[in-house]
Amino acid sequence: MKKFILLFSLFFIVDHAVSQTREVKLLGYCTTDQLQKEPYAGWYTPNVSGYKPNADILDRLKKVNTANYSIKIFFGSWCGDSRRELPKMTKVLNEISFAKKSVALIAVDDSTEVYKQSPQREEAGLQIYKVPTFIIYEGSTEIGRIVESPAETIERDLLKIFSKRQYSSNYYTYPLVKGWLKEELLQDENINARGLAFQLKPIVLNESELNSCAYVLMAQANLKEAIAIFRINANLFPQSANCYDSLGEAYAKAGLKDKAIQSYEIALQLDPKNEGIQVRLRKLKS
Repeated sequence: MKKFILLFSLFFIVDHAVSQTREVKLLGYCTTDQLQKEPYAGWYTPNVSGYKPNADILDRLKKVNTANYSIKIFFGSWCGDSRRELPKMTKVLNEISFAKKSVALIAVDDSTEVYKQSPQREEAGLQIYKVPTFIIYEGSTEIGRIVESPAETIERDLLKIFSKRQYSSNYYTYPLVKGWLKEELLQDENINARGLAFQLKPIVLNESELNSCAYVLMAQANLKEAIAIFRINANLFPQSANCYDSLGEAYAKAGLKDKAIQSYEIALQLDPKNEGIQVRLRKLKS
């Protein structure tokens, strides 16, 4: 009995310690003041102090009239890329005295049902597929965005955007996807997923690029569009079990049982030992 009480006490102490250190997700509008407090200060403060922006580029940025510019920053307090890049951005903006009132910090969720969404849906219609995403506006017009990480450096990317020089962010496929969504092409059941995959093949970075996009669409209840993107991704990466697993998940959510089973069976052929796929397939067949 004493051993049981001792073990229970140890379990309670360890569990309590873990829960105390577990970080609560930031969601919606927030401030840098919040980031400078624990538990977020643990990653925010050292990444601010550790970043040394290029002094010459900062001097050039200071000469740009940014009075009519504003920035929306979508990030995840749970996201490694956000933890790395957000502190750099806030440091650069502080160094060039960019107006704090012109910067909106918006934290999004990573839960499946509300993937990359904020509670008040500030990200709606802005195609936020990766975080962090820094959107730069002149007045009410978007003039550029930095997606997940800079193409060169934070300060060099900002200088190009502020100076209206040619600039392309990472993930070149997203502007094409944006056009397809606007044209409602991805809702068309007759689309040739293989043909669209050929268009993206020269510019797609990896399978997670479109997978992330499709999961965002699925969380927005845009199932037809999500399935189309998952199909395109499976055509681009036909040897990826993950691509077919994701496609099966979307088909199942849309109630297309036979197509879901077919996708999961392909995924299982590619990764026979994947227990998650086995469970999902058994559930559909039962």
